[in-house]
Amino acid sequence: MSRRSQKLVEYGKPLLLVREQVPTAPPEAALWCRVSNILVEWDESEAKHVAFAGVCHSDVHAADGLAIQAKPPIILGHEISGTVRDLDPGVKSDVEVGDRVVVYSMGGCSACSRCAEGRPIDCLNNVRNVNGAFIDGGFSDYVVCHDARLLLKVPDSIGMDTACLLPCSGLTAYNAVTKIVPTVADFARHTDNCAVLLVGAGGLGLWAVQIAKQLLPSSVRLVCADVDVDKLASAKDAGCDVTVHWGKGENERPLVAATRKACGASRCAVAAIDFVNLPETFSRVERILAPGGIHAMVGIMAKPGVAGTIPLTPFVLTNHTLTAVAVGRVQQLGEVMALVASGKIKPPPISHHPLESAWDVIQKLKAGKVKGRAVLKLSKL
Repeated sequence: MSRRSQKLVEYGKPLLLVREQVPTAPPEAALWCRVSNILVEWDESEAKHVAFAGVCHSDVHAADGLAIQAKPPIILGHEISGTVRDLDPGVKSDVEVGDRVVVYSMGGCSACSRCAEGRPIDCLNNVRNVNGAFIDGGFSDYVVCHDARLLLKVPDSIGMDTACLLPCSGLTAYNAVTKIVPTVADFARHTDNCAVLLVGAGGLGLWAVQIAKQLLPSSVRLVCADVDVDKLASAKDAGCDVTVHWGKGENERPLVAATRKACGASRCAVAAIDFVNLPETFSRVERILAPGGIHAMVGIMAKPGVAGTIPLTPFVLTNHTLTAVAVGRVQQLGEVMALVASGKIKPPPISHHPLESAWDVIQKLKAGKVKGRAVLKLSKL
């Protein structure tokens, strides 16, 4: 029995489609399972039972050897949905063989207290069992999960193409919104003129629009900024109140003024989530944020070593909070999955592509030509 995989063998070069032996339990793993991205039998009419791997901007960075330091040769992909095929018989787990699951792919040591409480991304032993970066990922028919506790069942009401997006883009957007909730709620106690700025209306931004509408006070004005007018239209459709076009090469002062105007009577944002996080977006947010506001950084679009600048004295005097958002906790994945299962939030537009097109999809994503999210469909030969 063999598996097909799209493997990164050299930075900046097309992925290689390979056939290899189906992986078995890693020797160091005490809690393990094997997830199949194909079923023994499946029916095209039952789309929710077909498994997928999402293609994320992090995969772009990994393929180029930039912010995500994947070590070739490695199978990319960290947005994974599939079916449990094998499970360590000694492990106590909420999942069983045959269950439809998503993989929380940011694994840690599985032994420290942070890993035990669903925070392996903050592993105390600094172990990084991350699918698609440090261990093989989801651009493959089979994936090994080093800790079966990092698997969550997919409710029947969620299609597997949507499910694969939740452990990364959905979870990251959810975590970002929860980070700003206390600050926004505090402002909302004192004024009806609260605006929140979302920078970037791609896949994460579209999740965030809907999540913000669920978690933030109803009076909050949601403003989206992007360089792409089509993406801004999608943000409007998702429930954003106002959009601002941040055209490339435009003068900074009118862009900031237009964004402040979009924020309403207060002419500022009490919180901002930057899903792009380039030096120019970073500085723009700092000029738009209200005194006492919070600035959540999510995007990793800037190349390593590229820095944003903070005017130190004004930053202190305006009492801004700067926070980073990297994915989220396992428990939060369950929370965002429940929101999707209930129909309260819906996935962004999803395009489906065969495994063989992984490199082409990465290039389209890199060029900003993917609307919403792209996923690879793993199917039987």
